[in-house]
Amino acid sequence: MRTTHWNHGAAAPEQLAALCTNALEIGYLVVDFPAGGDGAGLSWPLVEPWTRSRAATAAVVDGRLASPALEVALCADLVYLRPTAVLELAPGPGPPAAGVIWALGRAGRAALARGLLELEPVSAAEAVALGLAHSIVPRGAQPPLPAGVSAVALTAARDLGRATARGAAGLALESASFRLVFAAGDPGEGARAFLSKREPQFEKELA
Repeated sequence: MRTTHWNHGAAAPEQLAALCTNALEIGYLVVDFPAGGDGAGLSWPLVEPWTRSRAATAAVVDGRLASPALEVALCADLVYLRPTAVLELAPGPGPPAAGVIWALGRAGRAALARGLLELEPVSAAEAVALGLAHSIVPRGAQPPLPAGVSAVALTAARDLGRATARGAAGLALESASFRLVFAAGDPGEGARAFLSKREPQFEKELA
């Protein structure tokens, strides 16, 4: 697992580009986002590569967060909030930035309606209820990322989590991911480890 921090004092486009480069390697990339943000949004061509990283990305938000950092946080694969987190979805009377709208759409209709029709900031509890974030993590605690998983399993889970396919296409993606994990031998090693009451030893395990 690799961990880094968002610096509100640095130029957002260059900082996001550095994050995308850091996310070229399979594994977890966790980004801590302290309170801040000036409300200026990033263009979608800058944000979109962040949603297609090889790494499984996780954001941890602490305090009141606005764009451009907010877009980067909400477009991560996993979003965790500290109890004091507050999301400023829109900088003013105008619409949210492109990355925020993408995240709202991923979360579902209720989140999209909330972000587009109401200007009030979103609390941590409401963000989890809307599906914008996965859970609230106490201050000082690590985000609940699965430990001891293999690169194959993490990659399959990441791809399924990002998928927007439905119907036959969605079933085909699920079937392909299932075959990938079984071909890697992960289920067999997991079962053997369980029966032997030991930790699994995957061929390509992530620390």
